[in-house]
Amino acid sequence: METNIVKYDITDAAISDMKSIYMNLIITDLDDKEQFDSVHSARMIVKGKRVEIENRRKELKAAALAYGREVDSKAKEIFGKLEPIESHLEREERKVTDEQKRIKEEADRKEKEKIGNRIADLAKWGKHLPFFDVAGWTDGEFDSHLIIAKDDYEKEQKRLAEEEAARKAEAERLEAVRKEQEAEAARLKALNDKIIAEQKAAQDKIDASRKALEAEKDAERDRVYREGLARTAKEKAEKDVRERAEREAIKKIEAERKAKEEAERQEALKPDREKLLLYADKISGLTASNLSVVSDEARAIFHATLHNIMTIEKRLRQQIEEL
Repeated sequence: METNIVKYDITDAAISDMKSIYMNLIITDLDDKEQFDSVHSARMIVKGKRVEIENRRKELKAAALAYGREVDSKAKEIFGKLEPIESHLEREERKVTDEQKRIKEEADRKEKEKIGNRIADLAKWGKHLPFFDVAGWTDGEFDSHLIIAKDDYEKEQKRLAEEEAARKAEAERLEAVRKEQEAEAARLKALNDKIIAEQKAAQDKIDASRKALEAEKDAERDRVYREGLARTAKEKAEKDVRERAEREAIKKIEAERKAKEEAERQEALKPDREKLLLYADKISGLTASNLSVVSDEARAIFHATLHNIMTIEKRLRQQIEEL
């Protein structure tokens, strides 16, 4: 088939030149119209070249598309003639392959069924083995394994039966021992209950006697205690009377002593007291005098002075009384 060289109206060198120039164009200021116009003009040039190439591609491909449709049509016509022949041969071939497949599947099914039966037979005698372990045996090997499994199973069952019989016999023996022990325990319990009852009766009698004796002792202690309280109360009352009489006598003696001492002190102080009384009388004479003054300020001073003198006299006479 003839192959034509595809040519477009642009070279790699021209594209390289555009790349080296236009890829350096950038906009650093969104308000810079000159930068924007440069980028826009460059984009329109590149777009124009792309549109030219696209139109040329469609022009060149039109003939190829027509040729492809003609090739597909001729091939389809040939396929239509070959298909019945191929289908016939496939049906004839499938007669053999399908039968071979069926025979193989039937053999596989029987083999799986055989293996499954082997596994089930072994399981009856307590032998559980994986599928692929059993699948590798010959019939003779399987029979040997089956006989061994049956023999082992019967031996194990016999052993288990003997163990069960021995267990039952031991359980019966232990049950008999348990019943004997329970009977003996019941007898011992009855005997123990009787002993406890007798001991309790004896203890109750002892307790009753002890309580009666303790009651008598308590009554005697209570009588002695009450008599002691009465005696103590009487002795305390007598003591209180004596102590009170003693205190009264002491107070009387002390009062007489103090009165005597005071009389003696008063008698010793009598000359000074008389002197002080005379002095108080002189102070009283001052309060009786009258001073004739004119102004209110002078009268206030005079009256205040009289008041102070009267206070001094009163205080002096009180102190004389206390001597």
